[in-house]
Amino acid sequence: MATVTLTKVGKVYADSAHGSVRAVEAVDLKIHGGEFCVLVGPSGCGKSTTLRMVAGLEEISEGTLEIDGKRVNDLPAKDRDIAFVFQNYALYPHLTVAANIAFGLETRRLHKSGLIAALKGQLSARRDESASIRARVSEVSRTLGLDPLLTRFPRELSGGQRQRVAVGRAIARDPKVFLFDEPLSNLDARLRIETRTELRLLHRRLAATIIYVTHDQEEAMTLADRLVVMHQGRVQQNASAQECYESPANRFVAGFIGTPPMNIVDGNLKDGVFTANGVSISLGAERAPLGARACALGFRPDRVRVVGHHAPQSITATLAAIERLGDRTDLALDTAWGRIVARLDADLAREMREGEAISITFDSEHTHLFEPGECGRRL
Repeated sequence: MATVTLTKVGKVYADSAHGSVRAVEAVDLKIHGGEFCVLVGPSGCGKSTTLRMVAGLEEISEGTLEIDGKRVNDLPAKDRDIAFVFQNYALYPHLTVAANIAFGLETRRLHKSGLIAALKGQLSARRDESASIRARVSEVSRTLGLDPLLTRFPRELSGGQRQRVAVGRAIARDPKVFLFDEPLSNLDARLRIETRTELRLLHRRLAATIIYVTHDQEEAMTLADRLVVMHQGRVQQNASAQECYESPANRFVAGFIGTPPMNIVDGNLKDGVFTANGVSISLGAERAPLGARACALGFRPDRVRVVGHHAPQSITATLAAIERLGDRTDLALDTAWGRIVARLDADLAREMREGEAISITFDSEHTHLFEPGECGRRL
């Protein structure tokens, strides 16, 4: 288990038209040995570039990268003792499953002994090492349920099976750090759920250091010991998945983490009362010290409650759309505050119909206030 430390790590690409493009800026991050760390964010936020810098596939423009306390900025990828699982699996189509899993071990043997020595060297030593590689492939294939597939070629496998082979190839090398770049994005919804469960169980068995990149925040929350939310090349929050959900550091994190995302309404706060488009709700005396200011109010869809018409602290809404999802129902509501999404227990929404007028409210203790701006901090 290795510790990975990034200190003020940045990446700048030269651009003839604009001079330079800053893809990653001043990332400070310490990933402890055995930790499952997930970098999550929208496309273009810098998460994959950060991962590739750790792998040695991208040069580091600024800052320092250390693995187990050793500076590796200039160390080639092959010498960092990491394993990279790509989005497109990167399997060798002419090799069987067994040969794909063994590939890294065979390559290491050639590098260690030299090609000529491997071809001409002591037969007994070569036999012993070959037996050791076969045993390792067998162990990995049992762990991942690949035993029946060892003689097949990648073209004969499903997407999920190919992904397991790619993971098996990484595991076989027993590296210090595993790096995953959106490994489930090519799988269908059901297989994605099954595979992420397998990855979580595998991490528990291996107790390995894993850095995992995804744009899917639900996938990120399911897998992560720690979540690193990125946007515009910067780390927006570095915390547990639960903390990112319950106590988002800023407006971007609040709107990105959670399905459906948090409702966020721009307005003004004065004496603890929030007002937007002429509709006001008291947030309690504890918000009064924040004074009079422009801000945004955020609240989760599952915190919205339907109440009787004209109930105190309520907002009138029209049911624009209803999504019935079995045990729960999502409501798209048109209000004076704009579109609001509510998530209710299915039984509570059973008799509701689109176009109906209802009244809603929420508990002020479960709301958040943010400074203005896309990444305005939580107040």
